[in-house]
Amino acid sequence: MGRRILKHATKRRSTRGFSLVELLVSVIILVILAAIAVPTLLRAYRSYQLSDAASKLSGMMKTTRFSAIRKNTPISCLVQQNGTSWTVWADLDGDGNVETTEPQILIAGLVQMLDAGSVPPPDAIVTAIGAASPSINVLSPGNAAVKFDQRGARQFPGAPSVDIFYLGNPTIDDLGFRAIVLLPSGTVQVWRAGVGGPWTRVS
Repeated sequence: MGRRILKHATKRRSTRGFSLVELLVSVIILVILAAIAVPTLLRAYRSYQLSDAASKLSGMMKTTRFSAIRKNTPISCLVQQNGTSWTVWADLDGDGNVETTEPQILIAGLVQMLDAGSVPPPDAIVTAIGAASPSINVLSPGNAAVKFDQRGARQFPGAPSVDIFYLGNPTIDDLGFRAIVLLPSGTVQVWRAGVGGPWTRVS
């Protein structure tokens, strides 16, 4: 009889669940882990958004270039600013208006186009391009046009230049920046930099 009572008491203790103290300790541990993980995940997500925008912008420039070669006619990639967003498209019909049938992207939200004063100095980019290269011309953050001829090289209204679009968000301290570099040959490069620099080439 005594053995049965002891066995029953042990069974009740093993199935009664967690105590309030155990539950509070578990919640505190979860809160601490969340406090550590959330900023890291948020930083990674923001970095992904910036890299994705840079990839799409460089891809649109390449799409325009290949379209010019394929159609054997000059084609422009146009950038149109609308407040804090930018529409970028390959102007296949040359009318200066974005059409639903033309390749296009939208840069908006967290990622912005920036001017030269908002990013680290492009010393590494200038060095990589070479001293004998044309001057650097920043096309962002306003409206811009990049024209490629039928050979895929750049066409300029004036003297040739190395053109750059800067992407980032200066209000987010640890986000960093991206640069889309357009060479006169038509080659498109992507560079990245932390808040203090330096610039390093991605592709």
